[in-house]
Amino acid sequence: MNSAAEVLDLLAKDSSEGTVTRVCAEIADWAKEGHAAELTSLARGLEAAATSDKTDAYETVVDLVEDQLALTQDPVAIDGILALASEPRLKSLVDPRTEGERQCAFASRLGYAQTKEAFAAAFDRAGGKQRELFACWMHELVLRRVSLASVPAAQALAEELAKDGHPLGGLPLALRPLEREAPSYMPLYGDRGLTGVLEALASGPMSARSMPPPDESKDVKMTEVAVDPAIASAVKPWGSGKKGKIEMRAFEVTAPIEARLLGSWLLRALPLESTKDVPRSGLECKRVTTDAVFGTLFAAAANGGAHSTGLGGAYGRRAAWTSLAVLAGAAPDASIEAIEAAAGRAVFLSFGASGPWFHDVAWDLGVLALHGDGRKVVVLAATDAE
Repeated sequence: MNSAAEVLDLLAKDSSEGTVTRVCAEIADWAKEGHAAELTSLARGLEAAATSDKTDAYETVVDLVEDQLALTQDPVAIDGILALASEPRLKSLVDPRTEGERQCAFASRLGYAQTKEAFAAAFDRAGGKQRELFACWMHELVLRRVSLASVPAAQALAEELAKDGHPLGGLPLALRPLEREAPSYMPLYGDRGLTGVLEALASGPMSARSMPPPDESKDVKMTEVAVDPAIASAVKPWGSGKKGKIEMRAFEVTAPIEARLLGSWLLRALPLESTKDVPRSGLECKRVTTDAVFGTLFAAAANGGAHSTGLGGAYGRRAAWTSLAVLAGAAPDASIEAIEAAAGRAVFLSFGASGPWFHDVAWDLGVLALHGDGRKVVVLAATDAE
């Protein structure tokens, strides 16, 4: 095999697509053969040597090196990616990446490829350094159905995060039943080749599209009230694009609405921008379970919209719980147990339309929540497009 120095020399002389392809193939072989230290050295060398005319080529190679290190089940490889994560990467990037974006990307790959034992061992070797990366990695594992509830390293880190008021501090170290759909939206890497999200399995929720309004609906008066902006936490990445739109509304009703009567009639009765001018036949509406709502919120937060990378698994999880809390009537910073209780009393509708507000492409979300007492309705809608 070539050495890191030889590859650096080769790319300095020729950074054409063909050469980059050959180098990438060699990098994959290095990872399989256990040459993690050489890969780490190569990434550092490319970052130091990158020039403006070679940025594209060097970015491709360094990205692959980082991927291979994070996905290789070897302590030397893990320590290599942790070392690279602690160092700035500026010259070998076409578009800048924030430190947070890099941490989330590394944590996602580590969570996909590494075991909880590897996490614990790496945490011990790190000696308290790189807490943010380990915090994200920890919850990436949980989101892949790996319980860390009995892992001392994870317990210690979670306690420290909670004590310091860290955003991830209150999240549980094992997947909650309400989160059961979240793993379906986690990205896959390496030989399995999927870097997008998986489509959630249809659970066949009861349709509410044709459910007629209750006879007493004519006596129900609605008053719009303020809604906590934290409700939009899960769809915040969607709003960063030119075509991203978010609607968040809340209404109090004079007479309680029975959960069994919840249907599209209520959506049509509300003065929503997202359903304005949509014909009755064009409004898609169905009753959904709480875990389906959480899954939708998590997918939006973790994976982002048309022009955003999303928050990643760990912070996407936090954002989904925050949005669900406000939808269901809990405080945005309530405990997970309190949010679960409020959500368990609420009833949810998922809705959408083929326009004019919704782009009706790949990034559309509409959720209506009827609180447990039947006296408050909260709506969150979002849409984005390329």
